[in-house]
Parts: sequence; C-alpha cells; structure tokens
Amino acid sequence: MIKKQEEIESINEGLESKVIERTSELIIAKEKAEESDRLKTAFLANMSHEIRTPMNGILGFSDLLKDPQLSAEEQQGYVSIIEKSSIRMLDTVNQIIDISKIDSGQMEVNLSWVKVYDEIQSHYEFFMPAAKMKGLKLTIESNKKAKDCTILTDKVKFNSIISNLIKNALKFTDNGSIKISYSQDNEYFWCSISDTGIGINKDKLSSIFNRFEQADPMGIDARQGSGLGLAITKSFIEMLNGKIWVRSKIENNQNKVVGGSIFNFKIPLLNKQSGKLLSS
Repeated sequence: MIKKQEEIESINEGLESKVIERTSELIIAKEKAEESDRLKTAFLANMSHEIRTPMNGILGFSDLLKDPQLSAEEQQGYVSIIEKSSIRMLDTVNQIIDISKIDSGQMEVNLSWVKVYDEIQSHYEFFMPAAKMKGLKLTIESNKKAKDCTILTDKVKFNSIISNLIKNALKFTDNGSIKISYSQDNEYFWCSISDTGIGINKDKLSSIFNRFEQADPMGIDARQGSGLGLAITKSFIEMLNGKIWVRSKIENNQNKVVGGSIFNFKIPLLNKQSGKLLSS
C-alpha cells in the first residue's frame, strides 16, 4: 500500500514538473510571438513611410513641373528631386523582392569571375558625391595581392553586399570618415566597412542582422529606411558560404568611445571547376 502511494506521488510530481515546463514554454512562445508582432508592426509602418514619402515627392513635384512660369533652374531642381525619390522607392521595392526570394528559396547563386578592384572602385566613385555632401572622408585601403585579385563569386550579390554596407555607413555617419578595406589570403577574401558614426548599442548587436528589425526600430532613424539592407546582406554572404560580423562603439585604452562601427565579412575563394576552396 505504501509502495503504491509512493508510485502515485512520483507520478504526480512528474506531471507537475511537465505542467510547469510546458507552461514555461508557452510563456516563452507567447513572448516571442508578441515581440514578432511588434517588430512586424514597426516594419510595416516603416514600409508605408518608405513608399509614401518618395511617392508624394514624385507626384508633388511632377505637378509643380506643369507651371509654365518655372525657370530652367527650378525645373532641373524639381526633376532632380523626382529622380532621387524614384531611386529611393525602387530601392525599397527591390529589397522587398530580394527578401521574398530569399525566404521562398528562389534566390539563385550565379558564379562568375569578378575583378575586385574594379567593383570596389566603382562603388567608391558612386558614393563619393554623397560622402562629400555630408562632409565625410571616403577612402579605400587594400594590399597589393587583394588589389590585383580576381575571385569567383556571384557578382550581383557581391556588389549588393558592398553597396548595402556603404549605404548603412553613410546613413549613420554625420562626421568623420568611412573606410573600405579589403585583403586576400590563401582561402578567403576579407572586407570591412568602418565608420565614425553613431554606432550600435551592445544590446542591439546580436539582432542587427534580423529581418523586420533595426537598431532602433521605433526610433526616428528607423524612419529612414526599410530595415532589410543588413538582413539581405547577411543572407547573401551566407549564400556565398561566407560570414559577417560587426563591432561597434570601439573603445580605446582609456575606455573612451573612439569609433562608430566596423562591419567585417569574409567569403571563400572558390575553384572554378569544383566550386571548392582553392586551398582544398
């Protein structure tokens, strides 16, 4: 009888333990769902802003162009605003399409030989006017081996990675400089985009590449973009079998913040025939 009672008590304890465990799991799942809903709400609000703002610019200044009294200078100014608004909206639409393709597994990798110097120099020349407008110093740094290297990779994705990281640096840097550094060893192509911008708080570093999330999803800076650029960048790098990581609010020996952020990534050097590492 006593043995039977002990068995019942043991079963009850096991059931209570399972109930507590299951309740804890449900609470965690509920919190994750609520957080996901909050991030998606913020994301949709940002998307609405990112589409409506340039659209209003296009429609508004297109209407102003109808005025026959406009001077040639005013016309050019309005056309420039329409062009910038169109580029901004197209960029947002392209990012939505890219993340949708990634999620659905429809994004393919197309390998070709890419001359690194030419591509990075092209980005440098493209973004230099924007850097000058903000009073920023934009520089490139590389060793001779990397400067002359040609790598087998997806050219479109490679350029998207570089472009997204430079745009991110420009967006959050108001003073100082942005540096594009790259190098090569026997196995990897290495690249970093460093800036002297506002940086990223330590509690946000782990989520900076998450989809639907920005470093400050409900803040004013989140209203300046879709929040998909870094998520797409990470996905592209991983599709190329690479890795990306970030350091921010770098401190010196006196524990003073002396830098903004450094985004580093590496992608393996591939053999054209086998698609494997050159060193393998």
